[in-house]
Amino acid sequence: MRISVCVLLVLLLPACANQVSCALVPLSRMPLESAGHLMFVPARINGHRLRLLVDTGSERTTLTEAAAARLGLPYTVQYVTRTIGVAGMSASRDLAVPGIDLGGAHFPVDRVAVGRFALDRFSGPRIDGLLGADILLAFDMDIDLPAHQLTLYRVRGCPDALPPWRQPAMEITGLGRTRDLMVVPVDLDGQRGTAILDTGAQLDVVRASFARRTGLSPHKMHSDPLIRLYGASPGMMRVPLHRFHELRIGSVTIHRPQIEVVPDDALEADALLGEDFLSDRRGWLSLATDHLFVSGPKVANRPRRDR
Repeated sequence: MRISVCVLLVLLLPACANQVSCALVPLSRMPLESAGHLMFVPARINGHRLRLLVDTGSERTTLTEAAAARLGLPYTVQYVTRTIGVAGMSASRDLAVPGIDLGGAHFPVDRVAVGRFALDRFSGPRIDGLLGADILLAFDMDIDLPAHQLTLYRVRGCPDALPPWRQPAMEITGLGRTRDLMVVPVDLDGQRGTAILDTGAQLDVVRASFARRTGLSPHKMHSDPLIRLYGASPGMMRVPLHRFHELRIGSVTIHRPQIEVVPDDALEADALLGEDFLSDRRGWLSLATDHLFVSGPKVANRPRRDR
């Protein structure tokens, strides 16, 4: 994955690597579809149309086995990808590809993972795979779900660059990284923790040990509904969906959020922030420079809608 990201960065950075640039250089603009608390974009590989889930929580761009079969491309023999998700682990071979087209722009990606997913549970158009951090890491992203648009920009070199919109923007500070995934500080019912920003997750998720720190006991979850939780593997688990009092992400406050409570070994951080965090606001996300902004208070502090 690091090789693919480095190749993209070398090709997409300004010609003079030592020159700090704050210029906004759009590289690709594409329609962003929201369905079932997930976001999707159209793509093409080898002339075939694909519908990919935008998934900042996936380290690899990964196609379903059915999509890989339609492409008619060879598998690589030297690469095997192991993916760990909230519902288990899966292993797969990589597929050799002649690049990927996003929003009319061609990006020089030479291989993607192929995996087995429980994606057929979603109604509506077919889902062909995940657009992961190995590609998204190479860009600054303007995720505008209310306007149904995703724009990829060349990574800006200046550390104090602001998002390219006029409305107020709040910066989420204190970001970290686990491998190539963005880690965001959160406060849940007065307890501080860390969450992986995962646009490929329908709902927010919290580890059981973190939930217990907020005072949540098994008795208090007795009447919580059990829902099915899927991840990067074919597996599924049933977990309680609990309504907490307050979730804070920087200056953003979400009142009475419903969050899935999962076993500790299902997550690498205290929590996951899913697509719902950006569902009614605009976000500026740079995995390359560890910057995250969200649109202003009038949108950002809306109560979390019931599911």
